[in-house]
Amino acid sequence: MTNATSESRLYSGWRRERFGWFMGLNGWQLCLVTVSALPVLLAIGRSRWALAAEFTPFALLAAALVAVPVRGRPAVRWLFDLCLYSWGRAMGWSRWRSAASTGAATLDELESPDLPGVLASVRLHDGPPFGATLQRVCVIQDPQAGRWTAVAEVSHPGLGSVNGVTRDGYADQLGAMLAAAARGEQISRVSILVRTVPDDGAQRAAWIADNVAMNAPEVVRQASAQLERAVVAAAVRHEVYVTVSVSEMRIRRNAAQAGGGVDGRARVLYRHMQEMENHLRGLGATHLRWLHTEDVASAIRTGYNPAEAATLEQARQEAARGRPTVTGVPVGAAGPAAAPAPAPRSYTHDAYTTVSYALLLPELPTQVGALAQMLAPSAPGERRTLALHYEPLDPHKAGRQVERDIWSAEMSADIRMRRGFRVGRAERRRQQETASHEGQLAAGHTMVRVAGAAAVTVPSSWPIDDHAARFEATARASHFRLLRLELAQDSGFVAACLPLGIGLPDRREA
Repeated sequence: MTNATSESRLYSGWRRERFGWFMGLNGWQLCLVTVSALPVLLAIGRSRWALAAEFTPFALLAAALVAVPVRGRPAVRWLFDLCLYSWGRAMGWSRWRSAASTGAATLDELESPDLPGVLASVRLHDGPPFGATLQRVCVIQDPQAGRWTAVAEVSHPGLGSVNGVTRDGYADQLGAMLAAAARGEQISRVSILVRTVPDDGAQRAAWIADNVAMNAPEVVRQASAQLERAVVAAAVRHEVYVTVSVSEMRIRRNAAQAGGGVDGRARVLYRHMQEMENHLRGLGATHLRWLHTEDVASAIRTGYNPAEAATLEQARQEAARGRPTVTGVPVGAAGPAAAPAPAPRSYTHDAYTTVSYALLLPELPTQVGALAQMLAPSAPGERRTLALHYEPLDPHKAGRQVERDIWSAEMSADIRMRRGFRVGRAERRRQQETASHEGQLAAGHTMVRVAGAAAVTVPSSWPIDDHAARFEATARASHFRLLRLELAQDSGFVAACLPLGIGLPDRREA
């Protein structure tokens, strides 16, 4: 949730997902710490000091494992995740090889997604005709999360060449889009993903082949070719995707009235796509195209293997000129050909290695466009991606959440004062933010859950840790922090690099 001031147009007010009741501890942590300290307290109550001294180290160790955060997770959670990670590697569950890469896949298998990890249950469907052009839009089904998603490829001029007033207008339009999604009560998630990728040069090469002067001197042709190679090697392009997801629980009745099945759910999703398209054009989008199944498969394939972009673009240029060619990627070949068991701190897919991060929202106010610097590659051939996942809450849930936050903040401060502890800066700031959120809800706004994921990808032969360190330094210069997703790099890759709307943990439906 953001709070904008009209003078400086700085945005702040990001709230944590959960607050601790006492000294930063939530309910289960406080109970475990209390249980671990109970033997010591009982021994002291019976004046058995020797026994209390024996129990004290174990109580302190248990409290440290439960309460002390280590890079975003308690130590006991690290131990649990490490056990799961080691067990998965030992059993071979985390290794991957697609059926298409073995050459044994049948035509029926190539028509079904063959994806690793958290994408194993995802299905791609051709929806009914959409819009005036009767376009077939790909409807992505995620049975595990209970969501139906559509993906749009967006062209946007960016924020570098616009003034502050235009940027603030874009921010207001984004807030209006999310507020409209919250009031509709069916859109569960809106995700924006930007990939800064090396320019493959295929479109430029096709234009040159059509316009080259055959009678030009050889020395001119050689100089032009050298200049072309130098420019293409340093050029980058941006791929912007917007995903709109609806919840199965929220649209089930409307989908039954619309015909049921996949088509019924797609028709309900289409109703919101047109509304979101109008808001995206207000955000400055100059071109928007909803992707069909073949395009979604291509976006997934280029996410795993950026080198495939040149081949796909060359095929599109050939098809645009009426030449026989095959465009797109079969759905069954959209994933990586092979991926070894993920390392604890990186993920290798085909001939590339990716390091994924969770983007931690800043404590200090920030401006629109502050993340643009993170998308500038540090070297030719490097790919950087950034994904922001928004989950708007309907006004009733937002009101209950703010009331709980106010109650929790007041109780935490009251307990600290009663126990003689000082109410610190964090508690005072939390009380101010919850009061501000209450005022915004009274003004007609709503709350939005937001999570960010970022990643850097380079060829596997490059030193990935060097590029990761530069990426982290760029984030710090932008006043953001990156938390490396240890032991979950494959899931982090999906959240940061693939335009499927996956990446924000679900809250239990009320």
